[in-house]
Amino acid sequence: STTSTRRPTCKGAARAAALRRAGAACGCAALGYLVARSVLTALANALLALRVPGASLANPAGTGLAAAILLQAVVSALSLAAPFALLPLAGSVPAASPRRLNAEQWAGLFLLFWLLMMAGNLLAAALPGAGGGQMDLPASGLALAAAWLAVCLVPAVGEELLFRGLLQGWLRPFGPVVAVAGQALLFALLHGRAPSVAAAAFGGAALGLAALCSGSFVPGMLFHLYNNTLAFAGQYCQQYGAPQVICYLLMFLPPLAALAFAPWRALPARKKGRLRGQAKDWLCLLRSPGYLAALAVLAALSIYKTIGG
Repeated sequence: STTSTRRPTCKGAARAAALRRAGAACGCAALGYLVARSVLTALANALLALRVPGASLANPAGTGLAAAILLQAVVSALSLAAPFALLPLAGSVPAASPRRLNAEQWAGLFLLFWLLMMAGNLLAAALPGAGGGQMDLPASGLALAAAWLAVCLVPAVGEELLFRGLLQGWLRPFGPVVAVAGQALLFALLHGRAPSVAAAAFGGAALGLAALCSGSFVPGMLFHLYNNTLAFAGQYCQQYGAPQVICYLLMFLPPLAALAFAPWRALPARKKGRLRGQAKDWLCLLRSPGYLAALAVLAALSIYKTIGG
């Protein structure tokens, strides 16, 4: 008689189990960020209410606008740092191999990011409810600088460290497809409403590729900061009637300048070898109970925010 053995869906049962653990760690980190943000926001609101009853981050009565926005930035930074408390439980992040990029490679990575970012923005603009959910920007002064810090700089640094650093790092041993796509999906769903999710999916993939090709957080942080600043400038021009030419220059001059560096041979060479087995690893990640639970929770929240406006 013959006996048949079912082959594991990943490259071995041990690899599948390790991938499930890494997926669970990523899911816990994503949900931990949400929980930390909710708790810290509640604490900040309580502190403001101690001074003026009814005051909150949304209505900072009795507190200077710049101070309230800086408090929002602190809440955001601490929320993004909170998931790193999982490191003792989930294990250290495997070290990446940084590569020294020349000017052509910087240009190529930026153009790849820019093209994916534009594709995501076009898709987001075509969805119902695009453009909503943005905070009103101050007209000028210290409050406007604080808003740029809270909306542009803190997310650019903190989100790169969390998603392209911690989450993509945990998934890195399982190949580039799993590492980039795994963090990008969680990154996208954490943006809430459907148009923002669509744009963030492209952005998360582009930033993940930048981290993968460079082995560093620096390109992603700079590209992320550029994208946030572009959106910030666009909202400011729309809100206060500033000349739109500022946004167009910011949108098109950097990629045109990057074209001058022969980007068609700019991307760092990938080591030879096919991405064989990557699809099976990706399916294993999607079957990780912890990762799947996080996707379900974040998808439900995204649907709720999209429908509820």
